Amino acid sequence: MKNTQFILGLLASLVICIAIITPASAYSLLFFNPSVVESNPGETPAVDLMMEGFDSGISGYSLYLTLDNPSVASFGEILFPAWVSMNRVVTINSSTVLIQGADLGNQVEPGIPSEKLATISIHANTAGYATLHVDPVMIDDDRHGRYDLVSKTASIVISGAGPSPVIPASQ
Repeated sequence: MKNTQFILGLLASLVICIAIITPASAYSLLFFNPSVVESNPGETPAVDLMMEGFDSGISGYSLYLTLDNPSVASFGEILFPAWVSMNRVVTINSSTVLIQGADLGNQVEPGIPSEKLATISIHANTAGYATLHVDPVMIDDDRHGRYDLVSKTASIVISGAGPSPVIPASQ
């Protein structure tokens, strides 16, 4: 009887340790909302950069944003949500910026399903198509870990470019 209780206690302890060490999901997702931005030349639409899967909160992030056709669309103002108490935007070249933010007030707690990281204004320069990419350098959690990330792109369609492009179903 004592051996059975000991073994059950040991198994319970092992299950708790595995639950604490193993993350709830293997990957977190970076995506744009909306995933397709339609505009006219001269306008400045905005798109939100979102993250899904804050299983361990967030302490800070550093991400590259790239527009693959800067003659069609270019970056405008980049705004951060109120929880980002420190932020920085660095222009790398005509098509890439580095954005950085930190949650010094611990406002994004573990378990939040999704959260906005930034709002990106896009200058619609001329008719055509562009793709907005996010390339994470790092996103750190509140437990001194780092998220494994999967990211999606956004399609930018500026009117006058001809027929709409075929957008893959995974977008």
